[in-house]
Amino acid sequence: MERRVQRLSKKDVLLEIEMLRKELNDQYKKQACITPELVSLSVQLDQLLNKLRLHP
Repeated sequence: MERRVQRLSKKDVLLEIEMLRKELNDQYKKQACITPELVSLSVQLDQLLNKLRLHP
C-alpha cells in the first residue's frame, strides 16, 4: 500500500502551531505547576514558529 505524504502550506503549518500553542497555554492554566516537559514543549514550539517566520 502506498502512503501519500500531504505537503502542508506554510500557512497551514503556522495555524497548526498556533493551535498547539493555545492547547499548551490551556494546559498551563489547568496544571497546579508548570512541568519541565511543558516548558520544553513551549520552547520547541517557539523555535519552530521562529524558523518558519524567518524563512518565507
